[in-house]
Amino acid sequence: MSHDTGADVDQLLTLSRPALDDLFRMSRAGEIPVGNARGTVLVARGAVVSKVAARLARLVAWKGKVFDAERGELRNRVTPLGVRAIRAKVYRGASRLDDGECTVLDYSRTSLLAHWIRDEIREIRPGVYLGIVYWGRRKVLNFALSYPGSSASASGRRASQQIAVTVGATVPPERVAEVQEVLAEANHRGTGGEFIPFAELAGVHFARLVLVPEGKDHAGQTMPARIVYMSEVDAPMDAHLADLVGKAGSALVKMFGHCQGYPPAGEPDATRVAWLRAHSVPSSAFYVNTVGRGLRRIQQEDRLREAIQEFLDRRGPEWATADPAEVRAAIQRYVTGRPDLAWARSGPAPPTLRWRLREAAHLVGVPLAVIALLPLILAGLPVWVVVLRWHEWRDVPSRERPSPDHVARLAACEDFATQNPFTAVGLVKCGRFRRATLTGVLFAVDYGVRHFFNRGSLAGVKTIHFARWLFIDDKRRVIFASNYDGSLESYMDDFIDKVAWGLNAVFSNGHGYPRTKWLVRDGAEDELAFKHYLRCHQLPTQVWYSAYDALTTRNLDTNARIRAGLFGELGPAETRAWLALF
Repeated sequence: MSHDTGADVDQLLTLSRPALDDLFRMSRAGEIPVGNARGTVLVARGAVVSKVAARLARLVAWKGKVFDAERGELRNRVTPLGVRAIRAKVYRGASRLDDGECTVLDYSRTSLLAHWIRDEIREIRPGVYLGIVYWGRRKVLNFALSYPGSSASASGRRASQQIAVTVGATVPPERVAEVQEVLAEANHRGTGGEFIPFAELAGVHFARLVLVPEGKDHAGQTMPARIVYMSEVDAPMDAHLADLVGKAGSALVKMFGHCQGYPPAGEPDATRVAWLRAHSVPSSAFYVNTVGRGLRRIQQEDRLREAIQEFLDRRGPEWATADPAEVRAAIQRYVTGRPDLAWARSGPAPPTLRWRLREAAHLVGVPLAVIALLPLILAGLPVWVVVLRWHEWRDVPSRERPSPDHVARLAACEDFATQNPFTAVGLVKCGRFRRATLTGVLFAVDYGVRHFFNRGSLAGVKTIHFARWLFIDDKRRVIFASNYDGSLESYMDDFIDKVAWGLNAVFSNGHGYPRTKWLVRDGAEDELAFKHYLRCHQLPTQVWYSAYDALTTRNLDTNARIRAGLFGELGPAETRAWLALF
């Protein structure tokens, strides 16, 4: 299992040699690296000198190591061209520093040039390793190894951007029962993390596996059952799929092995990654509670709050009459003295320049395109309104009620934590008009949540961590999935009270939805009919995982405010308000 000390490569560049040794001692061996790892030389001569030396070394001499798991070997990437040379054997062994277990990189059997060199590494956090170089018995240097997607830098010089990953594949009718059994078994075992080791996968916020049942479209044609994997992860997608295949291969076989074309046993992981990528389904709209708040940041800020709370609790009575500024100063001294909280002295990293430019281009480009098409839009709008009202007049709302058995199956997958998953699938109303209308509405929703509703509130609803809408079956069906705080009843009430018009704009294009007027009126305002509609279309989310299931969106916001105010400029009133967060 991966180990996490809270340190990162940026912090390693600021540490002295004794501090690096202390960090190595407190770390565990962790996973043996696989593949191409980026190298960083640690000269332990202060932050400025160390960073300059690391850049020069990477530029002209050493870029990292490439691990071959099958052979138990590695090769270094050396020279400005990154040539693979200087081979070493890789195995578990006792460290010369403290006799504890580590991963040994032994050059004595493989290299004439580096015959006297021995490296030792330990994992200080998922995908990041601290190493020691020995010349004979003498310790001469430290280094770090890191992998893409590991967020090797706490500030990272970039913020993690969250993405929605969806992989869906058709399940043959004769295999549906087997998939249902696997899902039921995974559900009985407790959490999704026991079926797939999500906690060991880098950057996974939430994840689920859902079986979408077979259905009939308006022409009576069969839409096949599908097994769908969804996750909200820190980018990039390819790194997540590779991580998933590498650490959850057997679970994926149990699920996708029933689907046509899934690579059989013996095929390389890259083939499975390619299959998953080929079966990925894009989201038509994707909501993120707070853009840029990656998993690493969430975990760090929660650990910071807990550490400060423990510090305050230990000296509780002393703070009752103390000056707020003195209490805050004491907290600052305590945090400064904790190497594992060193990251808290700086604010969260901003997004990359490339990401900001892309978002700015999208923010401006869409309105410009609308302006360019405005004559056509204005000409077509009256026709669309008339056709919409004609469709709404002909719509027949469903009178279906969720059966007790269906409600019981749903309840068996709910209310085990502070958060809950919601997954629903519905048939899009008949005809190209409704399909085009829903496509346009979801495009507008995606634009809004991408640029405006991305700081903790979805038009006033603040309990949603992530939500997505996506089409399947050639846009004949649509899936809605979310991760939210509290009970389903409060979740539905929140939406009805605050954004009923938004619910209508999207879901009124679904077959059987309560009758609407002008796309946004009525509909969800019939509270009971709307709740029956949602429950009837909701699917049991039998395999579900949350990386922070005890934290609500409010907790996440509080933790972020604690970090922001710890070393920020605060006046007397602001200091009192900051202390009131604990």
